[in-house]
Amino acid sequence: MDKKEKITKITEQIIDEACIKMKEKIQRALNSRAIDVDSWDEKINPYILPKTIVIAILENEAKQYDGTGTCFEKQMKKDIKNLKLFL
Repeated sequence: MDKKEKITKITEQIIDEACIKMKEKIQRALNSRAIDVDSWDEKINPYILPKTIVIAILENEAKQYDGTGTCFEKQMKKDIKNLKLFL
């Protein structure tokens, strides 16, 4: 197995584990009272609140992996910034 295959396998594993955790956070977000679920109108803007929840969950999940406080933080932030240009 070459390096790209190993990186792919580990990355997929991290994403799979993160998806499970993120799905569990949906109910937590809905029950948090941080958003007004009662004002959501599925006819006017059905995707605004769900997308808001997705963004909050993704940003929260990303923060857990950003390397803050480690010796890798500077390199990771540089690589992340660079990679985002290609995604």
